[in-house]
Amino acid sequence: MAIHHKLVLMLLAVYCSMKKILTAIIVCLCLQTNAQIDAGIGGAFGFPMLFNSNLGGYNHSLGAPAGRVQINYLPAEATFVPSLSAEIAPYELPVSKLGNTNRVLNMNFTVMNAMLHGRVRKTLANNKELYYGIGIGAMYMQGRRVGLSGDQNSYLTVIEDSADYIKTIIPQMCVSAEYVMPVTSDAPVMLGIGAQLNYSYFFERQTTWRVSVVDDQYNLYNLRPKLQGHFINPSVYIVLYYRFKAKERY
Repeated sequence: MAIHHKLVLMLLAVYCSMKKILTAIIVCLCLQTNAQIDAGIGGAFGFPMLFNSNLGGYNHSLGAPAGRVQINYLPAEATFVPSLSAEIAPYELPVSKLGNTNRVLNMNFTVMNAMLHGRVRKTLANNKELYYGIGIGAMYMQGRRVGLSGDQNSYLTVIEDSADYIKTIIPQMCVSAEYVMPVTSDAPVMLGIGAQLNYSYFFERQTTWRVSVVDDQYNLYNLRPKLQGHFINPSVYIVLYYRFKAKERY
Protein backbone atom coordinates (compact mmCIF):
# COMPACT_ATOMS: atom_id res chain seq x y z
CA MET A 1 0.00 0.00 0.00
CA ALA A 2 2.89 2.35 0.75
CA ILE A 3 4.23 1.93 -2.79
CA HIS A 4 0.82 2.69 -4.30
CA HIS A 5 0.47 5.77 -2.07
CA LYS A 6 3.88 7.11 -3.07
CA LEU A 7 3.13 6.52 -6.74
CA VAL A 8 -0.18 8.39 -6.51
CA LEU A 9 1.51 11.33 -4.77
CA MET A 10 4.23 11.40 -7.41
CA LEU A 11 1.69 11.34 -10.24
CA LEU A 12 -0.24 14.20 -8.65
CA ALA A 13 2.95 16.24 -8.22
CA VAL A 14 3.95 15.75 -11.84
CA TYR A 15 0.42 16.51 -13.01
CA CYS A 16 0.42 19.80 -11.07
CA SER A 17 3.81 20.68 -12.57
CA MET A 18 2.41 20.01 -16.04
CA LYS A 19 -0.44 22.44 -15.33
CA LYS A 20 2.04 25.16 -14.33
CA ILE A 21 4.13 24.57 -17.45
CA LEU A 22 0.98 24.67 -19.58
CA THR A 23 -0.02 28.02 -18.08
CA ALA A 24 3.43 29.49 -18.75
CA ILE A 25 3.37 28.33 -22.37
CA ILE A 26 -0.09 29.81 -22.89
CA VAL A 27 0.99 33.20 -21.53
CA CYS A 28 4.05 33.27 -23.80
CA LEU A 29 2.07 32.30 -26.89
CA CYS A 30 -0.69 34.79 -26.23
CA LEU A 31 1.81 37.61 -25.87
CA GLN A 32 3.59 36.80 -29.14
CA THR A 33 0.96 35.64 -31.62
CA ASN A 34 -2.28 36.67 -33.25
CA ALA A 35 -3.43 33.06 -33.60
CA GLN A 36 -6.21 31.46 -31.62
CA ILE A 37 -5.07 28.94 -28.98
CA ASP A 38 -6.92 26.10 -27.29
CA ALA A 39 -5.36 25.04 -23.99
CA GLY A 40 -6.87 22.11 -22.17
CA ILE A 41 -6.57 19.57 -19.44
CA GLY A 42 -8.35 16.24 -19.07
CA GLY A 43 -7.99 12.50 -18.80
CA ALA A 44 -7.40 9.45 -20.96
CA PHE A 45 -7.73 5.70 -20.73
CA GLY A 46 -5.47 3.38 -22.69
CA PHE A 47 -4.80 -0.31 -23.24
CA PRO A 48 -0.99 -0.65 -23.45
CA MET A 49 0.13 -3.87 -25.12
CA LEU A 50 3.58 -5.34 -25.67
CA PHE A 51 4.03 -7.93 -28.42
CA ASN A 52 7.15 -9.79 -27.27
CA SER A 53 8.00 -13.08 -29.02
CA ASN A 54 9.14 -14.53 -25.69
CA LEU A 55 5.62 -14.18 -24.28
CA GLY A 56 3.68 -16.10 -26.92
CA GLY A 57 0.15 -14.76 -27.22
CA TYR A 58 0.18 -12.87 -23.91
CA ASN A 59 0.46 -9.14 -24.62
CA HIS A 60 -1.79 -7.15 -22.27
CA SER A 61 -2.15 -6.81 -18.51
CA LEU A 62 -4.26 -3.85 -17.36
CA GLY A 63 -5.87 -0.69 -18.68
CA ALA A 64 -4.08 2.56 -17.87
CA PRO A 65 -5.80 5.80 -16.76
CA ALA A 66 -3.81 8.93 -17.60
CA GLY A 67 -3.76 12.67 -17.01
CA ARG A 68 -3.52 14.71 -20.21
CA VAL A 69 -2.75 18.31 -21.16
CA GLN A 70 -2.94 19.66 -24.70
CA ILE A 71 -2.36 22.89 -26.60
CA ASN A 72 -3.77 23.50 -30.09
CA TYR A 73 -2.27 26.35 -32.13
CA LEU A 74 -4.97 27.62 -34.50
CA PRO A 75 -3.99 30.32 -37.01
CA ALA A 76 -6.94 32.01 -38.68
CA GLU A 77 -8.35 30.09 -41.66
CA ALA A 78 -5.68 27.37 -41.32
CA THR A 79 -6.77 23.86 -42.31
CA PHE A 80 -3.63 22.09 -41.06
CA VAL A 81 -2.63 22.94 -37.49
CA PRO A 82 -0.07 21.81 -34.88
CA SER A 83 -0.94 20.48 -31.43
CA LEU A 84 1.21 19.52 -28.45
CA SER A 85 0.01 16.90 -25.96
CA ALA A 86 1.50 15.31 -22.85
CA GLU A 87 0.28 12.43 -20.70
CA ILE A 88 1.39 10.71 -17.53
CA ALA A 89 0.14 7.22 -16.68
CA PRO A 90 0.98 3.98 -14.84
CA TYR A 91 1.54 1.08 -17.27
CA GLU A 92 1.64 -2.62 -16.46
CA LEU A 93 3.33 -4.68 -19.17
CA PRO A 94 4.10 -8.41 -19.45
CA VAL A 95 7.87 -8.95 -19.64
CA SER A 96 8.63 -12.66 -19.02
CA LYS A 97 6.96 -16.09 -18.72
CA LEU A 98 7.61 -18.35 -15.73
CA GLY A 99 9.03 -21.45 -17.38
CA ASN A 100 6.44 -23.58 -19.16
CA THR A 101 3.55 -22.31 -17.04
CA ASN A 102 0.90 -19.83 -18.12
CA ARG A 103 2.10 -17.40 -15.48
CA VAL A 104 3.61 -14.12 -16.63
CA LEU A 105 5.83 -11.65 -14.84
CA ASN A 106 4.53 -8.09 -15.25
CA MET A 107 6.42 -4.90 -14.59
CA ASN A 108 4.78 -1.64 -13.55
CA PHE A 109 6.10 1.56 -15.10
CA THR A 110 5.57 5.25 -14.59
CA VAL A 111 5.27 6.60 -18.12
CA MET A 112 5.31 10.14 -19.49
CA ASN A 113 4.38 10.74 -23.14
CA ALA A 114 4.95 13.90 -25.17
CA MET A 115 3.63 14.19 -28.71
CA LEU A 116 3.71 16.86 -31.44
CA HIS A 117 0.74 16.44 -33.79
CA GLY A 118 0.09 17.71 -37.28
CA ARG A 119 -3.68 17.62 -37.85
CA VAL A 120 -6.21 18.48 -40.51
CA ARG A 121 -8.83 20.88 -39.18
CA LYS A 122 -12.40 20.83 -40.45
CA THR A 123 -15.06 23.29 -39.32
CA LEU A 124 -18.52 21.80 -38.88
CA ALA A 125 -21.95 23.27 -38.19
CA ASN A 126 -22.71 25.00 -34.87
CA ASN A 127 -19.04 25.90 -34.20
CA LYS A 128 -18.01 22.25 -33.96
CA GLU A 129 -14.68 21.04 -35.30
CA LEU A 130 -13.02 17.82 -36.37
CA TYR A 131 -9.27 17.17 -36.19
CA TYR A 132 -7.33 14.17 -37.47
CA GLY A 133 -3.71 13.49 -38.29
CA ILE A 134 -0.41 11.97 -37.18
CA GLY A 135 2.15 12.78 -34.53
CA ILE A 136 5.70 12.06 -33.43
CA GLY A 137 7.12 12.19 -29.93
CA ALA A 138 8.83 10.32 -27.14
CA MET A 139 7.91 8.08 -24.20
CA TYR A 140 9.86 8.12 -20.93
CA MET A 141 9.53 4.92 -18.86
CA GLN A 142 10.71 4.10 -15.36
CA GLY A 143 10.18 0.63 -13.86
CA ARG A 144 8.62 0.57 -10.40
CA ARG A 145 7.67 -2.93 -9.27
CA VAL A 146 6.74 -6.40 -10.49
CA GLY A 147 3.78 -8.77 -10.17
CA LEU A 148 2.40 -12.02 -11.57
CA SER A 149 -0.67 -12.89 -13.63
CA GLY A 150 -2.11 -16.25 -14.67
CA ASP A 151 -3.50 -19.23 -12.75
CA GLN A 152 -2.67 -19.26 -9.03
CA ASN A 153 -1.06 -15.87 -9.38
CA SER A 154 0.01 -15.58 -5.75
CA TYR A 155 3.69 -15.96 -4.96
CA LEU A 156 5.79 -16.20 -1.85
CA THR A 157 8.62 -13.81 -2.56
CA VAL A 158 10.25 -11.78 -5.29
CA ILE A 159 13.94 -10.95 -5.22
CA GLU A 160 14.65 -7.92 -7.38
CA ASP A 161 17.78 -6.11 -8.44
CA SER A 162 16.02 -2.76 -8.16
CA ALA A 163 19.18 -0.81 -9.08
CA ASP A 164 18.78 -2.21 -12.60
CA TYR A 165 15.20 -1.10 -13.13
CA ILE A 166 14.95 0.29 -16.60
CA LYS A 167 14.81 4.02 -17.24
CA THR A 168 14.59 4.81 -20.90
CA ILE A 169 13.28 7.22 -23.53
CA ILE A 170 11.70 5.62 -26.59
CA PRO A 171 10.59 7.43 -29.77
CA GLN A 172 6.98 6.93 -30.74
CA MET A 173 4.41 7.90 -33.35
CA CYS A 174 0.64 8.08 -33.38
CA VAL A 175 -2.52 8.59 -35.39
CA SER A 176 -5.39 10.44 -33.77
CA ALA A 177 -8.82 11.98 -34.32
CA GLU A 178 -10.70 14.46 -32.14
CA TYR A 179 -14.16 16.00 -32.14
CA VAL A 180 -14.37 19.43 -30.48
CA MET A 181 -17.61 21.19 -29.54
CA PRO A 182 -18.51 24.32 -27.53
CA VAL A 183 -19.73 23.69 -24.01
CA THR A 184 -21.75 26.91 -23.78
CA SER A 185 -22.47 29.80 -26.10
CA ASP A 186 -21.50 32.36 -23.46
CA ALA A 187 -17.95 31.27 -22.59
CA PRO A 188 -14.99 30.22 -24.77
CA VAL A 189 -14.93 26.72 -23.30
CA MET A 190 -14.68 23.71 -25.60
CA LEU A 191 -14.93 19.97 -25.02
CA GLY A 192 -12.70 17.61 -26.99
CA ILE A 193 -13.41 13.88 -27.32
CA GLY A 194 -10.69 11.94 -29.08
CA ALA A 195 -9.07 8.63 -29.86
CA GLN A 196 -5.37 7.97 -30.33
CA LEU A 197 -3.18 5.02 -31.28
CA ASN A 198 0.46 5.17 -30.16
CA TYR A 199 3.18 2.91 -31.54
CA SER A 200 6.77 2.28 -30.42
CA TYR A 201 9.32 -0.44 -31.00
CA PHE A 202 11.63 -1.71 -28.28
CA PHE A 203 14.83 -2.98 -29.89
CA GLU A 204 16.42 -6.06 -28.36
CA ARG A 205 19.01 -5.09 -25.79
CA GLN A 206 21.04 -6.50 -22.93
CA THR A 207 19.04 -7.59 -19.90
CA THR A 208 18.64 -4.54 -17.69
CA TRP A 209 17.26 -6.13 -14.55
CA ARG A 210 17.10 -9.50 -12.81
CA VAL A 211 14.18 -11.00 -10.91
CA SER A 212 13.86 -14.26 -8.96
CA VAL A 213 10.41 -15.56 -8.05
CA VAL A 214 9.38 -18.27 -5.57
CA ASP A 215 5.77 -19.18 -6.33
CA ASP A 216 3.08 -20.74 -4.15
CA GLN A 217 4.30 -24.22 -5.15
CA TYR A 218 7.83 -23.36 -3.94
CA ASN A 219 9.22 -23.34 -7.49
CA LEU A 220 12.17 -20.99 -8.02
CA TYR A 221 12.39 -19.00 -11.26
CA ASN A 222 15.49 -16.97 -12.04
CA LEU A 223 14.28 -14.55 -14.70
CA ARG A 224 16.07 -12.21 -17.06
CA PRO A 225 13.17 -10.18 -18.45
CA LYS A 226 13.69 -7.98 -21.48
CA LEU A 227 11.66 -5.03 -22.68
CA GLN A 228 11.52 -5.73 -26.40
CA GLY A 229 9.09 -6.04 -29.29
CA HIS A 230 6.22 -3.98 -30.69
CA PHE A 231 4.35 -1.70 -28.31
CA ILE A 232 0.93 -0.21 -29.10
CA ASN A 233 -1.43 1.77 -26.92
CA PRO A 234 -4.93 2.51 -28.23
CA SER A 235 -6.64 5.09 -26.02
CA VAL A 236 -9.59 7.44 -25.74
CA TYR A 237 -9.48 10.85 -24.06
CA ILE A 238 -11.57 13.83 -23.00
CA VAL A 239 -10.10 17.33 -22.73
CA LEU A 240 -11.75 20.52 -21.51
CA TYR A 241 -10.29 23.51 -23.42
CA TYR A 242 -10.26 27.20 -22.81
CA ARG A 243 -10.11 29.06 -26.11
CA PHE A 244 -7.83 32.10 -26.13
CA LYS A 245 -9.06 34.35 -28.90
CA ALA A 246 -6.68 35.90 -31.43
CA LYS A 247 -5.60 39.48 -30.92
CA GLU A 248 -7.57 41.99 -32.89
CA ARG A 249 -5.59 43.97 -35.43
CA TYR A 250 -6.15 47.69 -35.79
